Amino acid sequence: MGLFRNIVRGIVSFIPEVETPKMKVPLRSKLLWSGIVLILYFILTEIPLYGVAPSRYDRLATFRIIFAGSQGSIVELGIGPIVTAGIILELLVGSKIIPLDLTDPDDRSFFQASQKLASILFIVVTAALYVAGGQYGVLDRRTSFLVWLQLAAGCFILMYLDEVSSKWGIASGISLFILAGIAQTVFWAAFSPFTAPDVDRVVGAIPALLTEGAMAITRGGLPDIAKLTATFIVFVAVAVAYDVKIVFPLSFARIGGYKASYPLRLLYVSNIPIIFTSALFGDIAIVSQTLWSRFGYSDNEYLRMLVRIIGEYQYVEGNLVPKGGLAYYTQPPYGMLSFSADPLRAAIYGIILIILCVVFSVIWVLTSGMDADSVADQLVSQELVMPGMRVSRKIIANRLRRYINSVTLLGGLFIGVIALLADLTGALGSGSGILLGVTITYSIYESLMKERLLEIYPIAKRFL
Repeated sequence: MGLFRNIVRGIVSFIPEVETPKMKVPLRSKLLWSGIVLILYFILTEIPLYGVAPSRYDRLATFRIIFAGSQGSIVELGIGPIVTAGIILELLVGSKIIPLDLTDPDDRSFFQASQKLASILFIVVTAALYVAGGQYGVLDRRTSFLVWLQLAAGCFILMYLDEVSSKWGIASGISLFILAGIAQTVFWAAFSPFTAPDVDRVVGAIPALLTEGAMAITRGGLPDIAKLTATFIVFVAVAVAYDVKIVFPLSFARIGGYKASYPLRLLYVSNIPIIFTSALFGDIAIVSQTLWSRFGYSDNEYLRMLVRIIGEYQYVEGNLVPKGGLAYYTQPPYGMLSFSADPLRAAIYGIILIILCVVFSVIWVLTSGMDADSVADQLVSQELVMPGMRVSRKIIANRLRRYINSVTLLGGLFIGVIALLADLTGALGSGSGILLGVTITYSIYESLMKERLLEIYPIAKRFL
């Protein structure tokens, strides 16, 4: 294991990285850096891929918000490969296949180095799979290489922009990219005054209400007032749930009578489960399309059967559309029309979605230092105890375990259920998108308030 660590660190040492600030970055500078990163991201989404014709059909349309990519641009794959690398490593560490103690500085450093190297490998492989899967039709070798190079370069740029924002900005670049995509999608669907292609009807739900009257309440596949209302309801429900918490009472051991508390939110793991679940569904779509394009009609019966279990496709107006296999049942059913067309598919999708959200919620708590034992260690190191109790890590951990286990399971379940309901009601931006939009906005707001507090009262850092 020591040799492997040295190899990984040796390779990563040759990879350029964004310098960590040596002094505390002022809040204004953080906001400026985050703004610059966001502007550069929007510029990248407008740079088209060289060598391919634009396509109206988007194979990753249902996962576009999570991947923060833009169809036909050099950042078409978005942050998908980066998030996938994180999922794989989290699973390996959480299952103890890779024995790492992330509370140990050396293990944490190795984990971060491994994550960066894995991200690079996944970027290279995912870009190759996307091109090989026939997303841009049949290309010659030279054009295929150029397209692969552009897709990989776009992901690399996003990776470094994420580093810049994480180290110098107010939030991670990944969070900013996802939030930007969600806001753009919802705003366009609600207020766009332009006419939809092939349909002589305005796109935005609000302009449609002004021009079409009652007909704008439901408009099939177009944004409408019913979907806008569902979006608002889900938004409020997530915002309320995010503020629901259990307050765990504490007190300072050395300062008698001075009370403190440790809040445990219902959404204890925030948006992590839905990010991981949606990214996994997107990866299944990319891999299944590639396998079907290459081996869907193979002469080998067993290979053909395996490919169809992963994903079976059909051509509709020249585009690959899933019709069976895992890829079919991991496609979100948007709106009641989609649900009524195939209730079994929607039910299976819902079950898979909810189970994965709960599983990823548990895994994240175990691998990110949010479990009862890790939290108890942190509290004891700050000389915090339960009121009326002696300083004991075991006592705090046992009491915390009941609360943390409950909010972990209930939070994962709530996230899965609310995302499914939002998809079934056709909420603008998808259920996953709304969940991410609310939780990311809330976390950025809390970061801003914390930074502002530390600027006004620097001594508060000792307590925070």
